[in-house]
Amino acid sequence: MKIRSSSAWMAAALLGVAWCAPGLAQSDAARLAALKARIVALDHETAYVEAITRIQRLGQAFGYYTDKGYFGEAADLFTDDATFQWGTDGVYKGRQRIRELLTLHGGGSLKEGPGLPFGRLNLRMQLQPVVTVSADGLTAHARWREWGLLGEYQKSATWGDATIEDDYIKQDGVWMICARRYYLNFEAPYQGGWAALKPVTGDWRSPVAREFPPDEPAPFQYQPFPAVFIPPYDYAGNLRAIQSRPPFDLPERPDDRLGRLEKLADTRELQLGRVESVRAIENLQDMYGYYIDKGQWRQAAALFSHDASYEFGQSGVYIGNAHIERALSLMGPPGLEPGQLNNYVMAQQVIHVSADNRTAKARWRSDVELARDGVGRWGGGVYENEYVNDHGTWKFSKLHYYVTFWGDYDQGWAARPIPMDPPSRTNPPDRPPTVVYQSLPKLQVVPFDYANPVTGKPLGEDKE
Repeated sequence: MKIRSSSAWMAAALLGVAWCAPGLAQSDAARLAALKARIVALDHETAYVEAITRIQRLGQAFGYYTDKGYFGEAADLFTDDATFQWGTDGVYKGRQRIRELLTLHGGGSLKEGPGLPFGRLNLRMQLQPVVTVSADGLTAHARWREWGLLGEYQKSATWGDATIEDDYIKQDGVWMICARRYYLNFEAPYQGGWAALKPVTGDWRSPVAREFPPDEPAPFQYQPFPAVFIPPYDYAGNLRAIQSRPPFDLPERPDDRLGRLEKLADTRELQLGRVESVRAIENLQDMYGYYIDKGQWRQAAALFSHDASYEFGQSGVYIGNAHIERALSLMGPPGLEPGQLNNYVMAQQVIHVSADNRTAKARWRSDVELARDGVGRWGGGVYENEYVNDHGTWKFSKLHYYVTFWGDYDQGWAARPIPMDPPSRTNPPDRPPTVVYQSLPKLQVVPFDYANPVTGKPLGEDKE
């Protein structure tokens, strides 16, 4: 990274200053010591950001390996003594046992080697990571969503949904998974979908667990959808996931050699803060998605600034944490009801942090899986959001979800699109919708907050 190489250059320059001027004035010596301490801190924070990037890459690589039946490569992402808890099946210990577990669940063969058999589909998309790294930079945690498209040619087609909680450790400079807790939410036949699932009673271990017993039982039991189950959050009460450097004004520096190095350190610190902020905003949006998935309206509303706005489709604008919590409750009761699914996948983010690291804007895509009263629904839309750096903690200052379509599960989104809800009469908004539009079959082009990254021109501007 440029930040790291610049830090190394500054460290070398500082050594030159100290070597060439052993008789520094006391005030200059204090400045030099402070600058050295800043460089150490910058390197530490750079390593933190790099760790999040590597861990995200690790989880995404796992998905690509399992997609195509390369279960040995997927298992190589785990430590020798790693553990893997698969739902309520139990816990499997060690890399070899994890390889066998992944192979059997993916439909592969323990004898024939890598790859899937003819006609097998095993797409397990790894989405929405919330990554936190320990202060010493040696361990980490992450929450992932898995969205599965599974099946076998002319035999079966299945939807899958799960939450993953991972622990990581850094060994010899390499990040690896040391524990995975895979909380299956459902595997639903394509015909009928998730809304048609019936409550599970008794022992619902998978066929794999019956043929391939775990090394120890699961630490606790739960029921899958249509029951409501919230997998434990590794980041509960930990704000580090959504924090970066607080915004600061670049100070005036003396026009001497040391002052120029101080000014360079100021610039690099601001640049690093903006990179940290991108990761913090990713975590913030993903945390919001996990909370609304489970009807945790209060936790979701707490992610907004005190004067933030929330706007969903044509339901109007709500202002402030308490009113935003009211707006979110339009999706259902707190904690949801049995049989209610509220999956909002957060994906495809384009994030821009302001030059001063005080605000940001981002565009997200959200594909939606819903179930209400035994009826399934598809949805899709785009977020155009704004964020504020509140003394080092990122919060929503404006959330605006533009609905692209709602559609019945069985009929699909094209046959008979479902219109958007108007403003509620029993839970009215503070303001009317800021933009009046219609969803599919109408085309609504959501304004882009950013220019074309290559041409620098806004959307729709004619080329010269």
